[in-house]
Amino acid sequence: MKMLLLSTVSAFFRQRAGTFLVLLGVLFGFLSANEHHAFAVFFLTGSYGMLSLFVIWLIYSLLCVQFLINTWKLPEYTFIFHARTWPALIRARRFSVQALGFLQPVLYYGVYLLIIAMQDNLLARIWPVIPFYIVLILMLCFAAEWRIRKPVLYVAVKGKSVIKWPFPRPKSWLYWSMEWLVRERGITLLVGKLGAMLVAAGTMLYYSTGEYDIRMPAVGMSLAYLLNLGLSLELYQWEAEIWLWGRSLPMPIWKRWGRVVTAHLILIVPETMVVLRSGALGFAEVAQLYLLGLTILIVSHLYLYKRSGLPENAMQVFLFGFVGLTLLILYKIPLLLLSACGLVFSLYASWPRSIQK
Repeated sequence: MKMLLLSTVSAFFRQRAGTFLVLLGVLFGFLSANEHHAFAVFFLTGSYGMLSLFVIWLIYSLLCVQFLINTWKLPEYTFIFHARTWPALIRARRFSVQALGFLQPVLYYGVYLLIIAMQDNLLARIWPVIPFYIVLILMLCFAAEWRIRKPVLYVAVKGKSVIKWPFPRPKSWLYWSMEWLVRERGITLLVGKLGAMLVAAGTMLYYSTGEYDIRMPAVGMSLAYLLNLGLSLELYQWEAEIWLWGRSLPMPIWKRWGRVVTAHLILIVPETMVVLRSGALGFAEVAQLYLLGLTILIVSHLYLYKRSGLPENAMQVFLFGFVGLTLLILYKIPLLLLSACGLVFSLYASWPRSIQK
């Protein structure tokens, strides 16, 4: 049982740490308690509330099924096929526990729905959640059973592509990094950009309701740019775990630092375009916010680099960092000065100490 949980469930959440980090930022950084309550009431009382909830949970469960099926056919997972020797009842029980491990976010939200139902006297509306759980658990159990009964060849076979590009792929780290982010971490990219753009749109909508100086959009956009931390973590894992030879290549430190800066410059373009398109701020003010967002992500990426990508205490550090940055902005410290100091500090901290001496 422990083998199943560590090799499959833990691997699922570990590989998608960036996705869940972005989701937490969107759900708890953008939505207020009243909005969470409104969504829960809609799921419980709306005409299509429970259907919408089941579709969302089903999509998440299908992603878990895809991960399980694709992971168990890898060469390093050949040991998983020994599960066929377990008795049927033991196999069903262990696969059910594994399914519950995959469905932890769904179970937690079900508990939240139960609390809301008890508060609003809607307990009679929550009963469909139990059949939903049963269906999703059975789906994951059947997927696991099907995979161990259908061994695969451990040689990847490439199929013929229908569409062929007329030009070769560019020999560029930046292109390969962005291509990997789109192809392999598409959900993280989609959710991260959606959350950041929503926060940017909400900030500019609130900015247009009164007379504010640049400090107000600076604080709001700092949060929007901070929601790209999941994508920054994915870029770090790409370089640390997949592009393994990248760090051993002979390359100047300033060029390596500039490569990371360029990647983050591209990442924060969508939410910056939302601010620019709103027309509430001039180009010079938007450029200041753009540089501030770049500084936030570069310094955060530096922290991930120094911590070797371990995000155990990262949320607390980023929270205090955001509060400190907000105080500096409110005390009318120029945004360009904050950006310049942050970028210079990141370059200094990235420089090897032996070279400095």
